[in-house]
Amino acid sequence: MAVTKFLARDLKIEIETAVADTFVEIKGLNSITHAPTSTDAETSDFNSEGRSEHLKAERGDSWTCAGFTLEDVTDGTRDPGQARVEAVSQLIGPEALINYRLTSPGGNTIEFAGSAEVTLSGGGTNDASQWQAVVRASGPITFTPAP
Repeated sequence: MAVTKFLARDLKIEIETAVADTFVEIKGLNSITHAPTSTDAETSDFNSEGRSEHLKAERGDSWTCAGFTLEDVTDGTRDPGQARVEAVSQLIGPEALINYRLTSPGGNTIEFAGSAEVTLSGGGTNDASQWQAVVRASGPITFTPAP
């Protein structure tokens, strides 16, 4: 099949459960946005002839996952993926680094350990309740091509 465009809604992001190597999808999303960052070490000197020089010193990545709060309004049961992200977003130290996996429709994956910051339910009078998590990678990212 030819290389083609795909819909962002066909991306899937998952968080590892308390059981190692077991992931649960974070549902209710209508947006996943990647935000790369980097830090440069300045290396300009008098011999740079007025041109900026640098070495790439550090790279970082985060993903903003936004959508709607999912809850059974009769008994309070939450979407397992959203509930897991909310729970780990309260952790501190090494325990706050949880494994995440982003999968494309063709099966390419990005896996990383990261911490999360969650914006809990909210919205206006006639809005569906919104939910958002910013997941910030810590350490290496593993890119695995589809099998």
